[in-house]
Amino acid sequence: MTYRSPFERKSRRKRRLGIFAMVVAGFLIFTALDFPLLHVFYMGDDRAVEHHDWYRFLRVLGFLGTWAVVGVLFVLHDRNRHRGAAVFLSALTSGAIAELLKLVLGRERPVEDGVLQGGWYHFRPLLSGFRDGSNLGLPSSHAAVAFGGCLMLAALVPNTRRFLLLLAIGCGITRMLTGAHFASDVYLGAVVGWLVSLFFVRVTPRSAIGM
Repeated sequence: MTYRSPFERKSRRKRRLGIFAMVVAGFLIFTALDFPLLHVFYMGDDRAVEHHDWYRFLRVLGFLGTWAVVGVLFVLHDRNRHRGAAVFLSALTSGAIAELLKLVLGRERPVEDGVLQGGWYHFRPLLSGFRDGSNLGLPSSHAAVAFGGCLMLAALVPNTRRFLLLLAIGCGITRMLTGAHFASDVYLGAVVGWLVSLFFVRVTPRSAIGM
């Protein structure tokens, strides 16, 4: 076990509190921008965007099957099962946590049955999502899967970090274009994916990171 001095422990604790504060502040900022951004990105009942190749490419990053394929490719390429498993499990765990949070928090999507919901946010009673999980949006599981997979992959292949981050953000934006999610849904999904990827970076053997 690595020994840390009281100063190091205090510094580490302060850094974690600072990161936590920034994450919370980010959520509050995106919450304040939810409705302005919804009107900027939401394309109404015009579903033509869904037929564009670029839209499909970005959206599929939030599909778990994409990361299963990436994981298999890693195993086939370098025979390192740790790298392939880490990418897939990071995406899988991120999506599962996001889906669970949806059921607990019970905040609905901005659009229901193709119609933009009026008024402010629409919440169901806490935990009621376990009875009916349809049309729940906080957080975005597509964004969680995309960020969980992309950030874990970026840890394994550091030179791709900026490109993969942009792809994950693009996936989140596709969810806003169709009114499936508020910006804060996407943000919280991204936070889930980031935290899960950090966990898998920590538990993946160091010899497999950044090869």
